[in-house]
Amino acid sequence: MDYTGLYANKYRLNRKLTTEERANQFHQNVKLDITPFYNLSVIRMNSTYLECVDRWFIYRGSMAAICLMFLTLTISMVFFSQFIFSPRHLIPTKSDFIWIGISLPIAIPLWLFLVWMLCKESFRLTHFPIRFNRSNRMVYVFKPNGTVLKAKWRDIFFTLGRCERMAGVQNWDIRGHVLDKDRETVLDTFALTGDTLAVSQIKHEWEFFRRYMEDGPAAIHEDVFWCHDIAERREKYKAGLVTLFFELNGQPVGQFLLSPVYFAASLGRWFAMRTSKIPVWPEDIETQCVIEQDDPYVRDASNNPEKIPMEPLSVARSRIE
Repeated sequence: MDYTGLYANKYRLNRKLTTEERANQFHQNVKLDITPFYNLSVIRMNSTYLECVDRWFIYRGSMAAICLMFLTLTISMVFFSQFIFSPRHLIPTKSDFIWIGISLPIAIPLWLFLVWMLCKESFRLTHFPIRFNRSNRMVYVFKPNGTVLKAKWRDIFFTLGRCERMAGVQNWDIRGHVLDKDRETVLDTFALTGDTLAVSQIKHEWEFFRRYMEDGPAAIHEDVFWCHDIAERREKYKAGLVTLFFELNGQPVGQFLLSPVYFAASLGRWFAMRTSKIPVWPEDIETQCVIEQDDPYVRDASNNPEKIPMEPLSVARSRIE
């Protein structure tokens, strides 16, 4: 569970590119000799645009579940502990009010913090989609604050980004920096979907998006065999539960052992989705994203197989290595 850019390690803006970022740059016009891998990130694809989920979508609801659990627990401890431990004690006494008076100064700051954390995933948008428009060579990004970032595909500086360290090992994602006219100052930043401990794996994901924009949908459309059904509707509970399990795809023992955790997270995910609005692209963007009639490369949830694929990563990696 890596929330870099949303909770932790907020992207630093109005700064110069670092030496490491320059060394790890991904060039739009340089084809990598590897197989592209979409990593179950696509919402819909066609000859005009490719739309994918955001950096944090796979973890969505995990933090909400933690916040809801601690809110419920601490509120119960402050206001209802006397009734829980003394069933016959139904009328508040002086000691009850003293307990509440002592607890509230400690509890209120904690509650405010938990509500702040909860609102990072809830009462917002169900997801923050990224749309790659091959027709006009633009990239559109829904940001967590509800605004939409617009940038030219070839003007974006893509590079590896350092995330949180996972069990002492560095985690990575792919960042897109929008630069000032000097081509050195970072004005805005977004991250492509997915993060990983293996840089070699994330390169396959980069190549998927790069080939779509540079070579067209024919280069990658056969690899897109399942799309998230969230473009115009809220995610169904079952689909959200399965999405959480994607984090340990191909590790059945780990999935079994952590199934209670994923179940709890799925309740937080359901809450986050039901309290959030479905993102709607501005009209000017939609007018630039008209799909041609009888487009042979249309891929969306209507083309999904009956069963959500839970392909082991070992199998997926065999395709891309």
